[in-house]
Amino acid sequence: MFSPRRPKSLRERFRRRCRSTAAPGLDRPWPWGWRRCCAAAVCLILVWVSCPAAAQDCPPAQRGFSRSVPTLKEMTNPNPDEGDLELPLPCDGKLVLRHVCVPAEGYFGDLPLELGCENCRNPSQSFMEAKRQAFVAGSFTLEDLPEQWYVKMAESAQSGDGRCPALDDETQRGSYYFIGKYEISNFQWKAVMDDACPGESTPLTSDDPRPKTGISWFEAVEFTRRYTEWLLSHRPDVLPLFSGERYGYLRLPTETEWEYAARGGHLVTEAHLNLEAFFPLNDRPLSDYALYTAAGAARPPEKLAWIGTKCPNPLGLYDTAGNAAEMVLDPFHFSVNARLHGATGGFIIKGGSYLKREAEIRPGRREEMPYFLADQAFQNADLGFRVVLSGIVTPRHRTEDLEEQWTARIAQNHKAQPELPAVSSPLATDAGRNLLAAIERLMVASQSDTEKTNLAFIKHLVQKSRSGLAQQQGELVKAIVFGALFAAEGVTKYTLRREEVLNELLLLKKLKTQTVPESVLESIENDIAKTEETISAYDATIDYFVQAYIHRIRDVQQYPEDVYDRQLDLIQDELHLAADSDESLKRRLDLFREHMAQYRGPEAGLNPETVLKDIVAMMAS
Repeated sequence: MFSPRRPKSLRERFRRRCRSTAAPGLDRPWPWGWRRCCAAAVCLILVWVSCPAAAQDCPPAQRGFSRSVPTLKEMTNPNPDEGDLELPLPCDGKLVLRHVCVPAEGYFGDLPLELGCENCRNPSQSFMEAKRQAFVAGSFTLEDLPEQWYVKMAESAQSGDGRCPALDDETQRGSYYFIGKYEISNFQWKAVMDDACPGESTPLTSDDPRPKTGISWFEAVEFTRRYTEWLLSHRPDVLPLFSGERYGYLRLPTETEWEYAARGGHLVTEAHLNLEAFFPLNDRPLSDYALYTAAGAARPPEKLAWIGTKCPNPLGLYDTAGNAAEMVLDPFHFSVNARLHGATGGFIIKGGSYLKREAEIRPGRREEMPYFLADQAFQNADLGFRVVLSGIVTPRHRTEDLEEQWTARIAQNHKAQPELPAVSSPLATDAGRNLLAAIERLMVASQSDTEKTNLAFIKHLVQKSRSGLAQQQGELVKAIVFGALFAAEGVTKYTLRREEVLNELLLLKKLKTQTVPESVLESIENDIAKTEETISAYDATIDYFVQAYIHRIRDVQQYPEDVYDRQLDLIQDELHLAADSDESLKRRLDLFREHMAQYRGPEAGLNPETVLKDIVAMMAS
């Protein structure tokens, strides 16, 4: 079993490896020319091995369909590649994984991305998979991995691993998760779930290299449990290990993990990841990458293909589009207003199957399936799965780092908290709409596909900024409204106190008119002077709160009308739902609405004396 402790310097690790593998007689310094040539050769080798082997023969040559007995390789890893990571499986089998890197800052950093797709189905049903923002991160760092995996990941990062941060990046580091290179095959299923190995008590067949289908979501989860327990019993040394004997484990991927990997993950550009329907096809037809029912086809393909018979995506994953549809861990939610709706439904399937058309096998497409039918758990003949290797994110040895990074994050958020803006952002006004219109005109006029792609990405970012800004504006408007309600409460409280002190003043002045000793009269006059000072201070405080109240009304006007109207409605709903809500707070909100209408009326503006009278009258009601 590997040790979780790591050398502090990655450079030192590679120096040790180079020294340990040096040929006899080469322990003295090399001439500079030789060193440069060898370095160039190493770089060429790293570039060559970083490309999936199948890319040299893509799609792979049709394998073994005429034979009745497939080979072990064809049932577990028909297209070996230098970047493969292997876990042992019962019956001398193996599970092949590919690494997925997420560039992030610290343990709390994650990568935002746009999930879903546009025009995947009838526009009236876009609530199924409309574009929405999600976030992805891995549960492992380099230091969490077994020795062999650690070295391989470090070599990939050092040689250039797409958008995965380099080893010497001081601002970001890569977090990792590992996803199945192929869908789980019938052979792998039998090896884990049956008591006997395939090929021993029963002969192997041409169906063993095909994806395992016809199982329920619950059975797929059960496979991950049994397989993880088998690894823990027989080969725990191959699993990542955290402190407290917290091992890595197999599970179904989340929808976000699945879609990020299916789109190409860290090996495609941010623009392509968020905007394109598929990963880069490299001028090949989609049929080179996916088994599906082509447009105009008389009928669908006869059956599922063997795993790995098409081209891989940029991460080296096979059949993320077509062949068998794939179950993920998440339950289904509507996609509404760029977020997931609160209602929880059945489970999600991704990628489509060989029975589906092109629009139905896009990575952003999602379908909802029931967990149960009338008589049993739901299953289907074209529905399979692949697995993810993951781990816990709060192991004991991270406690100090997590607390330190969380404290720093909170401090940074407080430091970066903006003051309430005096005017709204142009992205939320006509200027923002004009900017989008200008981008669209440039796209129409452009003659370059590359330029159109870049403009489309800029348009996407502007729309995304506007969407995020709308949410931020809503929170700011809410804060302003509550600030106005607090100011009105201040007017109310200090007006009541002023009336109490004013009554005391009237009583003192009445006493002064009566016949009293000189010493008592002097004391009364001193009390009158102090009381008048108190009243003056209350008058100034009341005026301050009135002005603050009016300023809040003016500040809200800087935001789009639909934004502050919606926030006022939400606040009103909250107050009516709260059992212990103060009735006076509800009245203050109603008065705030009236004053908003007056401020927007023909005689724009509010008179402080009128506002004060309105608040006092509300207090008396």
